[in-house]
Amino acid sequence: MSGRVPGDQRRVAAASRRASGALPDLGREEADEPAEDWSGLADPAVVGVALVAAAYLGVFFEATNVVGGTARTAAAVSIAAVAGAVLARVVTERTAVRLTATLFAAGLAGYYFAVPASRRALFSVESVALDVVSLLTGLSILRLAVADVWVLAVAPVPTFLVAYLAGRGRHVGATAVAGGTLGFLVCTGDAGGLAALVGVVGAATAAGFSTLSTPGALRSHGDQLAAVLAAMILVSATVTVLPAGAAQPWAADRGQTLESSLGAGDEVEVVGPTRLSPEVRYEIESPVASNWHVAAYDTYTGDGWVRSGERSNLEGSLDGPPGETTTANVTVTARTESTALPAPWQAVDVRGAGASTAQVDERGAIRLGAALRPGEETTVESRVLDAEPAALRNASTEYDSAIEERYTQLPESTPDRVGERTEEIVAAADAENPYDRAAAVERYLRTEYDYSLAVEEPEGDVADAFLFEMDAGYCTYFATTMVAMVRSQGIPAQFATGYSEGERVGEDRYVVRGQDAHAWVKVYFPEHGWVTFDPTPPSERDEARSRRLAEARETGEADVDTEASEPGDDPTTDPEDDPSVGAEDETLPAANGSNGTAGGTGDATGIGTGITEDGFSQERLVQDGTPAGGVDSGARGGEDGGLPIPSREAVAYWLFVVTVGVAGARRLGVAERARRAVRVRVPWAWGRGDPVADAKRAFADLERLLARRYRERRPGETPRAYLDALPLRDGDERARAVGETYERAAYAGSVTRAEADEARRVVRRLALERTPVIGRLFDRE
Repeated sequence: MSGRVPGDQRRVAAASRRASGALPDLGREEADEPAEDWSGLADPAVVGVALVAAAYLGVFFEATNVVGGTARTAAAVSIAAVAGAVLARVVTERTAVRLTATLFAAGLAGYYFAVPASRRALFSVESVALDVVSLLTGLSILRLAVADVWVLAVAPVPTFLVAYLAGRGRHVGATAVAGGTLGFLVCTGDAGGLAALVGVVGAATAAGFSTLSTPGALRSHGDQLAAVLAAMILVSATVTVLPAGAAQPWAADRGQTLESSLGAGDEVEVVGPTRLSPEVRYEIESPVASNWHVAAYDTYTGDGWVRSGERSNLEGSLDGPPGETTTANVTVTARTESTALPAPWQAVDVRGAGASTAQVDERGAIRLGAALRPGEETTVESRVLDAEPAALRNASTEYDSAIEERYTQLPESTPDRVGERTEEIVAAADAENPYDRAAAVERYLRTEYDYSLAVEEPEGDVADAFLFEMDAGYCTYFATTMVAMVRSQGIPAQFATGYSEGERVGEDRYVVRGQDAHAWVKVYFPEHGWVTFDPTPPSERDEARSRRLAEARETGEADVDTEASEPGDDPTTDPEDDPSVGAEDETLPAANGSNGTAGGTGDATGIGTGITEDGFSQERLVQDGTPAGGVDSGARGGEDGGLPIPSREAVAYWLFVVTVGVAGARRLGVAERARRAVRVRVPWAWGRGDPVADAKRAFADLERLLARRYRERRPGETPRAYLDALPLRDGDERARAVGETYERAAYAGSVTRAEADEARRVVRRLALERTPVIGRLFDRE
């Protein structure tokens, strides 16, 4: 016959030990024994746990929708959940925690070896710590290297533990694990308001049902229920009222101005209505006219863009494009504080102010680690690709596998009709090579859609909505749609941001304003490099820009001109004289950054703070027409420099933390255990009562210390037998004296004040020996 005690007897024994103070009330089952059944999964509280788990899993699946791997992640999460529920009947909680830690370590190891060796070489303790801090303060998980593998490695871990704890009836603990995971995703900025709200409601549901399942719950846990209800009411009221704001990593992009920090430079969100800012940003002296490149993005999310990968210090000149190039030395003079380096693509070296802090990202874009102050100038060396259309038409289609995988990415949810419409366009143009296909898409967007700043932000996939539901937009819409269409053809493409040419104020001299902020497309051609295409209609954007600048000059707005720029018409290329408008194929971009379709046309768009990069920003409009964020706004909360208004995600998350904290503390007896720990170790925290009661209390505290060091006292085991059975170490023999004092107090009902005080001092010294720091503070006797 097995020596195992039946489940009912074990539960009675556990209840007896809890009543005597030997065990805290950890839930329905003992912490060191597996569950007898899956009754925990039938409890109504599991509904709340499931809601919180669904909230964080939804965020993970949104990420895999973008980077791929949804099916395999779903399979791994399902296996983890089933395994957790099954093991709830088989293994103890300590074993489950060890399994969780092992699973997490194995997942991270797998992720580490999945990262390309060139990126692994950049890993260090400092860089990993910085990445962790950045993740907790707004770095999207989409920016991680091989983000699909990271999600696959991480998502099953909390799911296993949540299912295990739910199977044991530990619903508050399961909610805490699921909520902590969701909170992490809120911190990264990947979990939106809906996910946070679902998490709060789920936590409230789990905590509420767990409390109501306890007899006399309304009487003994009324404060807990009140906190839960208050959290639900506050979240319901505030999530739809407080303005949302994108998170910005503390450890990322140091040295940025306030203006750029409001723009979340590593992410682009395609927004609705925008307006133009005529304030001067730069004066640029360049022998070539082009779009001034600032940044490029590789990961399309369906409603915006993310730039993945890391930056490193610029050490020596970059190689530049592989094809024939023209060298251009460009002088950039900042008129507002900025770390951006707008220059013709591709910049390969920096000299002058800020050069020692220059950094380069994985797409070859250079920026400064420390901002240029107004009036400071730096020189950028660019190598501009010089390739004729005929050469690009004959370029190889044998793409490097890493480039093809990274720059043909589309979300799994991208509607098929985007690719189908693209096929129709290229077929109608009889385009048989990547260059002609890209040119056909560019020409189609220029001619079939109008330019407008007053557009409503679409629901769902931006490219799909622009193609089939909209008839106008501004540069982010045109560029996003073209990249998606070109990628649907298997052609690598990037979403690029920066500034258009601006106002020409002399030979090779340009004044670049905030209203010149622009987005365009770069398409990759082997043996040549990245070639610029610009699908935004140039004449309409020039008209909007000129109108805004004239208005600013008439109203006397500050900082809209320099000494070199004079009020009046913008002397850049007249749209009627622009050979690219309505031209045939040969006038399409002949070089990366050349003056084909992109050169000489200033962009009139305000692309919103969503595409800001180190001084490259615009103001967004809210529905009443007032700016929601501006060039010089002191904080997200307004222009008065007051405290920033927290985002709705942050409010929801911290209310969630409070909810789970209150419920969990009450459920697990944290406050009571903390009070006991302080009472045992701090002399004046004891108080002074009846000697008999003090002696009994001293032995109860001693029993808890010994239970953690050795084992708990078994049911029916006398104090003397318990102490005799323990392998007491040197010094622990003092515990026997405390046991003898307890016996006199419990059985004879008589003990002196001195004996009770001595028992208390012995227990306190034993406790302090386990916490030496506190011991040095308080053990003065």
